[in-house]
Amino acid sequence: MRHMTGPQVVGSYSETGGVTKTATAVSLAVAYALEFPDEDVILGDLDPRAAATKWTGAVAKTDDKGRPLDMSAILAADDVEGWADAIAVPLDTAKGWPANLRIIPSSRRLSAQEKTPDDHAERRLRRSLIGTQAGFVTIDFPNRQGGVLTQNGLTACTKIVYAAKPDEDGLDGVDGAKLTVSKFHGYREEAGLPKSPHEVGIILGAAYTGAVWTRDARRAEEEFKRTSPGMLLTPYVEQRVIVKECRAAGEFYSQYGGSAGGDKVFAAYRELLLNRIL
Repeated sequence: MRHMTGPQVVGSYSETGGVTKTATAVSLAVAYALEFPDEDVILGDLDPRAAATKWTGAVAKTDDKGRPLDMSAILAADDVEGWADAIAVPLDTAKGWPANLRIIPSSRRLSAQEKTPDDHAERRLRRSLIGTQAGFVTIDFPNRQGGVLTQNGLTACTKIVYAAKPDEDGLDGVDGAKLTVSKFHGYREEAGLPKSPHEVGIILGAAYTGAVWTRDARRAEEEFKRTSPGMLLTPYVEQRVIVKECRAAGEFYSQYGGSAGGDKVFAAYRELLLNRIL
C-alpha cells in the first residue's frame, strides 16, 4: 500500500475535546498495522495532552543527556530529517498492540512550540518523515485552532478525517476544524501549491449503543448532513464501555469480544480504513 513518494499520512482532527479524536487516530493505526503486518506503521501524538501516549503506555527515548525525545524535540529543531523513525517507540504486544506499530510520544513540553517565531517551523513534522520506513502514519491532532502544532499536522498529512460524536461538541469541533483546513487550503493556493491534505470525511464515533440512538444523537446526525453534505462516513462506530476501560488500562480493545463488543467497534474502524480512507 506504500506509495513511492512516501507514506499516507492521515490526521484525526477536531477542535473540541472528548469527541473520539484520539480513538480514531489510534484505531486506524492499529487497523492498518494488523491488515498489513509486513509494513511499519507510526502513530504521531501531536496533542500536548498526550492522550494517545498515555493510552499506549509509550515511554519516550532519551538523548545522551537524559532529555526525553518526543514530538516536542521534532518541533523544536530544523534539521529533523529521519527523526520520526529514530524517535518512534514500540508498544507492549501483550496488551494487544501490533508489533509493527510504533508511536512518536507527546508531552506537555509540546505546548511551548506554539510560540516559536522560527520561519517554516510548520514544516518540521513533515521533514521528520522524510525517508521513513513506515508505509502508513496517523496523526492525533491537538483540539485547537491554527497555531504551529496544527499547521505542522496539516503540512505533514496527505488526508484528514474529522472525528466527532453525534452531539453539539462534535458539531462544533468539526465546524472549527473544517474552517481551519479551508484557510490552510487557501494559503497553499496563494503559494501556488496543490490542494492538500484531502478531506476524507467525518467519522462518527461513539454514535449509538446496541441498536439504540438517542433523539439528540439523531438530531446531530441530521445537522451533520445539513452542514457537511456527503461527508459522513459509514459505518458509524458504536459506543462501548470497553474502549474507555482499555484506555485506562493501557490496552487495545479489539481483543474483547462477546458482550464487551470491542471487536464490533474495531470492525467499524477497519471497514472505514479499508473502504473509505485507503
